[in-house]
Order: sequence, then structure tokens, then C-alpha cells
Amino acid sequence: MTPRPSDNSPLFFISYAHDGSADDEHVATFFHDLHHDVLMFAGRRRDQVAGFCDVVLNLGERWSTELIDNLSRAQVFIPLLSPPLFNSEACGKEWAVFAARLQASGRARTRESSIIPLLWVDTRIPPVAEPFQYREAAFGPTYEHVKLRALIRDGRHHDDYLEFVEKLARRIVVLSEGLPVAEALDRPGFHEVRSAFDDAPQNWRPATGRHGTAARNDQAGPPWPAARRTTPRPRSQRRPILNTNLPPELPEDLR
Repeated sequence: MTPRPSDNSPLFFISYAHDGSADDEHVATFFHDLHHDVLMFAGRRRDQVAGFCDVVLNLGERWSTELIDNLSRAQVFIPLLSPPLFNSEACGKEWAVFAARLQASGRARTRESSIIPLLWVDTRIPPVAEPFQYREAAFGPTYEHVKLRALIRDGRHHDDYLEFVEKLARRIVVLSEGLPVAEALDRPGFHEVRSAFDDAPQNWRPATGRHGTAARNDQAGPPWPAARRTTPRPRSQRRPILNTNLPPELPEDLR
């Protein structure tokens, strides 16, 4: 049986592609508002943790120790879907690590998934994300029509935005309390994980420790999809490298 998250465990993790624009500020606003509501519905104090979003990551920067620790313990994974996200190697690896934790927790069925993709903008959805799409109407018709970025930016949608955040916060708390996800005790490094957006088949088996906790098993391999090993090209053929430094118990209104 998977243990319930402790009071200092993050209940959600937001994954998005930084671009150094005003969108980073919009994501920070969204995280702040969602963090406040999750704290309230979870009954946690204001000085406790409710979630994690790396709003200060610089372009070209890899995973920090804090990021991977929170990704390994968070109960709900919230990717903000956009073309840049699906082109981001880091975001694809974050998705892969959380999906492996779901597998290790016996939670691979998408109907009970704790992956809640949100459309940041209208975008084409690749196969890896299609099974996890929730009915957008569950978060209100305005979000369904304009998507999250416009919901935050346009003052005309302020009331709809607040309602969206409240419903999402309640859903996070319900999933965290009813269907906990096992912590990954072994913290992966950036170069050890293959992106979930990689087109190659992911032939891997998650290792599970005692009490349903995801842990390393040297024979079964790491509990996340391992990065592919590539054979170096001959020097004359190498290309230049550019360094661009629902579960059934959910309340009716959240289904």
C-alpha cells in the first residue's frame, strides 16, 4: 500500500517551458494562486508547502536538486501544454519521471491518473499526452474556449480564472488524499532519463520497493525510462551543437 504524502510533501508539480518572456510571469501568478487554494483545501498552514514550480529557471539550465526532489515526491503532475513544452527535453524528462512513479504505484491506468494536462494555448496534442486529456468543460466553458494563458492575461476572465483555480485545487487535494503516488527514492540525473516526448519505444520496467515505494532495482533497471545511448558520429560527420544556454470518487462537479 502506498503511504499517504506527509504534510511537507508537495501536492502538485507544474511543468512548463520557460521562454524568458512575460509568460513566465503569468505562470508564476498561476502557481501563486493555485498554491494558496491548495493550502486552504488541504488544511495546511500558510508556512507549509502545497506545490512546486521552478519559476526562476534560466534558459539552458538543467534540473536543480530542489526541482528533482519535488518531482520525485509531488502527488499530481500538471504540464502546461504548448508547442514549446513538447519541444523541451527537460519537460519531456519531467513527464517521464512522474509517469514512471505512477507505474510503480500501480496507477498506470489513465482514468485514475494524477497527470492533469492543462492547455496553456491551443496546440496539437502528441500521442503521449492524448490519453491524459480531461474534458476541458470540467474547468468551465471559458477555459475550454480560450485556454489557460488567455484566462490569466485577460482581465475580462478574472472571475472565470478564480473559479478555474478553485476547481483545480480541489481536484489536486482529492487525488492526493485518495490515490497517493509512491515517492521515487532514487533521484535521477538529467542525463539518465529519456524524454517522454521521444518517439522511440520506452522498453523499461519500473522497480518498486517495500510499501509500494518506487526504488532502484539493479536487475530491473531504474524506475524511469533510461536515456538512449547513441554511437558517436565520425568527426567528419558530426553536426555542430548549438548551446542555447478521475477517479470515480471525485465530486460530481470535478468530473
